[in-house]
Amino acid sequence: MAVVGLALAGAASYFFMSTGKPTVVIDDEMFHQVEVGDFIHDVVEQGEVESARNVDVISQVRGTRESNSFEILWVIEEGKVVQEGDVLVRLDSSGLDEEAKLQELDLSGSQAGLAKAQNTLDAAQIAMTEYVDGLFVQEVREIEAEITFAKETLKRAQEYFHYSSRLAAKGYVTSLQLEGDEFAVEKASTELANAEHKLKVLRENTKLKKIKELQSSIGVAQADLRSAEERNGIEQKRLDFIREQIENCTIRAPASGQVVYANERGNREASEFIVEPGATVRERQSIIRLPDYSAMQVHVLINESRVSLVDAGMPATITLDAFDKMTLRGKVIKVNEYPEPISRFGPQVKRYAAVIEIEEPPKLIKPGLTANVAIHVESLQSVVQVPVQCVMPHGDHYYCMVRNGEEIEPRQVEVGSNNSRFVVINSGLKANDLVSLSPRRLLDVVTMPEVTPGEKPVRNLQDGDSPKGPGGSGGPGREGRPGGPGRRGPDSGGPGGRPSPGERPTSPGEQDTATGETQLADRVSKQAEAENDGSANQRSRFTNGRDDSVRVAEDQPTQPVGGAQ
Repeated sequence: MAVVGLALAGAASYFFMSTGKPTVVIDDEMFHQVEVGDFIHDVVEQGEVESARNVDVISQVRGTRESNSFEILWVIEEGKVVQEGDVLVRLDSSGLDEEAKLQELDLSGSQAGLAKAQNTLDAAQIAMTEYVDGLFVQEVREIEAEITFAKETLKRAQEYFHYSSRLAAKGYVTSLQLEGDEFAVEKASTELANAEHKLKVLRENTKLKKIKELQSSIGVAQADLRSAEERNGIEQKRLDFIREQIENCTIRAPASGQVVYANERGNREASEFIVEPGATVRERQSIIRLPDYSAMQVHVLINESRVSLVDAGMPATITLDAFDKMTLRGKVIKVNEYPEPISRFGPQVKRYAAVIEIEEPPKLIKPGLTANVAIHVESLQSVVQVPVQCVMPHGDHYYCMVRNGEEIEPRQVEVGSNNSRFVVINSGLKANDLVSLSPRRLLDVVTMPEVTPGEKPVRNLQDGDSPKGPGGSGGPGREGRPGGPGRRGPDSGGPGGRPSPGERPTSPGEQDTATGETQLADRVSKQAEAENDGSANQRSRFTNGRDDSVRVAEDQPTQPVGGAQ
């Protein structure tokens, strides 16, 4: 038991003495010599040169009942300088010509209907005047004549009856003759009453009834006339519209400039549009652009993983594929808050449109040129930096494998900004230190500090990351766009993985994107280590007596370094 106890005590002493101590160097390991230099972080994207003040020449021809699109019959050649009023495009108007002829026939029919309605109204109004001022007066006079005649007849009958009555009293007239004269008086009296009643009915009833009938006829005629006028107006407007569309088929230059075709390259969901004879043009579609060469800009699409690093006002350097030695200065003037539409058949990578203004554009550049834009996100002077693959996450800290003589020791470092190639070291390293380019290879031969249970692990460095804790100096973030330091997932940010104050928590989709990028970074890092590995299974250790120089990577670019792509 004493022997076993001594053996255990010796093993424990050896374990505690060797924990955390450096180990000897692997013979095929490559190292990078730490340097102090300028750190440049650029976001590089490819875009297209365009004019900031384009005069778009669009098709003003609107669709009709017969057709909704029109073919190009003739178009002016691209690049030609035109003046205001020059003919640029002629569209096929044959369909409109046929429709105009049919519309003229419809207009003629509506004009005939309008004339008929007008005549009907005029006839109704004349009938009203005819009755009130003519027929009614005539009927009144006829009845009044009847009344006068009846009165005269009654007067004569009465006088004759009185005469017959005196004769009958003397016996000269029989009673039968006297009754006849009396009946004649009653008949004349009845006829007078009928004539007077007829005049009363005519004035109080018949006249009002007839006037109402004539007024109704006038109202109907007026309604028919308004309807005919409205119909005729619609037909006339439609004919004028068709004639206007025929005139719009000849498109003229609204201003002076150089002709640039407004071609659109489509994808599997949207058809492309190439300006040429025979191409179909829809309403409000741009056909030609007349750019202003005094105001030029570059339109780029920024990947969602780097869009949070870019903000309006940042300077940029622009190079053109057409001019190798030309370098232009620019400035970011706009970054969209929402991504561009993507095709369900293409890569599901969201990109955000940005506009970079070209300062003092030369006259050589034209719209459509391919431009490479380097947006200067961050610039630091005289800082310690190492390649990204030299930094390895372990627990909630970052470590580098540093060569100390002929031994290697893990050293905790505090990292700052990175541009996917180099990372700024705020503390833990100094100039001329030698760090391993593949630190993961040394995990099986170097003793790392134990990770405390419940400790939140850090993730692999990504483009533009600013680490948590003091000293982080990442680029400025943009609210409203995912990715980068402006918006972090649960793996970074404030203490405990929670978002920092003023920072919005990431959505599940953003967390998935960050996880995918982390896995991709792991694969790239492991691939680089495998390339530097050589024959990893035949490792041997340096001995204290063996003389071997330190292998320093010579293919690393000199400082300053920039250009994350």
